[in-house]
Amino acid sequence: MRVLVPATIALTGILAACTSYGPPPPGNAQAAGYGGRQCFYAPNVTGYRRGPGDTVIVNTNSRDYYQFDTQPYCADRIDWENRIALRSRTGSFICNGYDAEIYVPEAVGAAYCPLYRMHKLTPAEVATVRATPARRR
Repeated sequence: MRVLVPATIALTGILAACTSYGPPPPGNAQAAGYGGRQCFYAPNVTGYRRGPGDTVIVNTNSRDYYQFDTQPYCADRIDWENRIALRSRTGSFICNGYDAEIYVPEAVGAAYCPLYRMHKLTPAEVATVRATPARRR
């Protein structure tokens, strides 16, 4: 019993030292939302456009742009002239690509395109997006 108490105290101290957090990594100062993640409120989406490759760019609040990767078959079949919608799977906030999917209306019903790998565009990337005309199919 005398050995068990000091060993428990020593083990608790070691575990506490292992789980301590250091300073945040550089470049994380712009992160907002929950726990440093870059989140946005889904009802604030104001526009969509096709990005380079198999990506979709979502505009929120006229100044923030987020890029999502999607499957090639989804990026190719979206008719950007029609109304599409971003549907959140986890609530009102979208913090990563797996939190959302794009609702695509089609002639025989609706399809949902999965999204993944979300990141907020930098001001330089936003300037490039704004200068590039929107691609249609």
